[in-house]
Amino acid sequence: MNYRVISRKYRPQRFDEIIGQAHICTTLQNAIGNNRIAHAYLFTGSRGIGKTSTARILAKAVNCLKPAQRNPCNECQNCIEITGSRSLDVVEIDGASNRGIDQIRELRESIKYPPTNSHYRIYIIDEVHMLTKEAFNALLKTLEEPPTHALFILATTEPLKVPATIISRCQRYDFHRITVPEIVRQLKKIIVAEQFQIDDDVLTLIAKKSDGALRDAESMLEQLLTLSEGKLTIRDVQQLLGQIDYDALFKIAELIYAHDLNQLLQACEEIFQKGINLGEFIGCFSEHFRNLLIARISGSVEILDLPPAIGERYLAFAENWSVNDLLRLHRLINEAQTGLKSALNQRTHLEFLFLKMGAMDKTIDIRQLLSGIKGGTTSTAFNVPQKNPPPRSLFDENTTSNPRPNTRNAGKTAEQNPEYKPEPTQLQKPPTDKGSIDAISSDWETIMLKVEENNTSLGEFLRAGKLLRLSGNILEIGFDPEKEYHRKNIASRANVIEKILNEMYQKNFKIRCIETKDDSSQPKVRKPIDQLTEKVVDLLDGEIIIK
Repeated sequence: MNYRVISRKYRPQRFDEIIGQAHICTTLQNAIGNNRIAHAYLFTGSRGIGKTSTARILAKAVNCLKPAQRNPCNECQNCIEITGSRSLDVVEIDGASNRGIDQIRELRESIKYPPTNSHYRIYIIDEVHMLTKEAFNALLKTLEEPPTHALFILATTEPLKVPATIISRCQRYDFHRITVPEIVRQLKKIIVAEQFQIDDDVLTLIAKKSDGALRDAESMLEQLLTLSEGKLTIRDVQQLLGQIDYDALFKIAELIYAHDLNQLLQACEEIFQKGINLGEFIGCFSEHFRNLLIARISGSVEILDLPPAIGERYLAFAENWSVNDLLRLHRLINEAQTGLKSALNQRTHLEFLFLKMGAMDKTIDIRQLLSGIKGGTTSTAFNVPQKNPPPRSLFDENTTSNPRPNTRNAGKTAEQNPEYKPEPTQLQKPPTDKGSIDAISSDWETIMLKVEENNTSLGEFLRAGKLLRLSGNILEIGFDPEKEYHRKNIASRANVIEKILNEMYQKNFKIRCIETKDDSSQPKVRKPIDQLTEKVVDLLDGEIIIK
C-alpha cells in the first residue's frame, strides 16, 4: 500500500478547511455565490500557507456539478478529477520549469478551445515570478482579453518580481502567515486522526519553528512521529529540529549575569565540541534575549507563544535585568549575527561576543547621576562606581558606592600639616574678585547659556570665539580668521552680551572682537570647567580631553 505523507493526506479540499485565510475564502465564496468570477487571480504570500490549495479549491468550486454552500462537493466527476490532477480542463503549470516563451505560446493556442465537460478551462501557474520577460509579454495580451471560458490563477512567493502590467490585470489576494495557535490546533487534529499523543508544548515548539508555514509544521510533525515510539520530550524535539535547548540558553545568560568570563569561554568550547551551527545558535540566542526583553517590559509572555513552564521561567529571570542592559546586550548579539558570515574565524567571533557581553558594565543614567550631584550628594543610590571599585556582580542592583575616607595626613594638626583645610559642608566656589577675568572665565559657560537663551544663533556665534583678556572694562574675545562671519555678528550685537555681563557683575563691560592667528607656539587657553563637571569626572575616575 502506497504511503501518503501528512501534508498531502490532510490537504484542504473545501474553503472552510483552509487555515488562517478567512478573509480570502470569504471573498472568493461571495464571488462564486454572486456569479462575479474574475478572469484572473494573483495569490501572493510565503511558502506553505495555502496558495496552491486555495487555487485548486477555487477551480473545483467553479466547475463543480453539485456545489454545496459555495463549496465544492468533492463527489462529482469534475471534483474527483481535479483532486486527482486528472482533469483536462484544469492545467497546472510550474513557472520554474516552464518559464520560456514557447510554453506560453502553447498555452495561448490551447486556451482557444472550450472546456470538455466543465464551465471553465482553468490555468494554475505556480511560481509565476519565474517566467522570463518574453514569456510575461506573451501572456500579457491573453490576460487582458481572455476567452469567456478561461480562468487564470497565478501564485507566487515573490510578487515584487511580477511585472506591474501583469498584476494590474489580476485580482490580487495576499495570504497571511498562519499564527502559532492556529497551527497547533491543526496539528492536534492530525495527531488525533493518526492516533498519537504529543504534549501541547511540543506542538507549540513545532509551530514556532515552522515560521507561519503549515506545510513545514506538518512535515516536521511527520518526522517526529517517525522518530517516536513513545512520548516525545521538548529536548528530543529541539535536538531533532536543530534548536538550542532552553536550559543551555538560560545557563549562558546566567554566566553573563554573573560576570563569569572563564565559564563563558568553557560554554563556547562546548558549543563547538557539539558541532552546533553558529548561525542557528546566534539566532536562538537573539530570540532568547528578545524574550527576556519583552518579559521585562510587559511583565507578560503572551505574545511570545511559549510553553507555560518556559514562559514562567522567562518572567522570573527577566526581573534581574534592567531594560537598558537587555537592549545593549541584544545590540551586541545583532552585531555579531551580522558579522558572522564575514568573520575569518567564527569560533573567535563567538568567543568575543560572549566576553563582551560578560564584561559589559551596568548602565548608569547620567541624568540621575547629575541630579544627585546637584543635590549635594555623591548619588549613592545610582550605583556610581568609585575609583578602584571592589569586584561585584555584573548587574547587582544592591551595589552601593560609599565614599572612601580620606586617610592622607590623618592625625596631623593644622600646624603639622600646612595643607590641612577643613572639609566644606557643601560645594563652594573658590573666592574670586567679582568681575575679574578669573570670575568671568569660571562663569563663561553660564554666560554663553544665558546668551543662547536670549538669542540662539548669537550664542552659537559666541561659542566660536575664545575668551582672551580683560583690560579695564573692555573684555576681548578672539576669533580665528575663518570665523570672520561669527566675529562680525558678535561685534554688531555686542550690546546683548554686555547687558548680561552688567547684570551679573554690576559693572559696565564693553565687548571687543578681535581676529587671532593660529600660533601653535603659544599655549592654548583651556576652556573653563565648572565644578559640577569636575565632580562627575572624579566620581567616574575619568579625564577631560581638551581638543
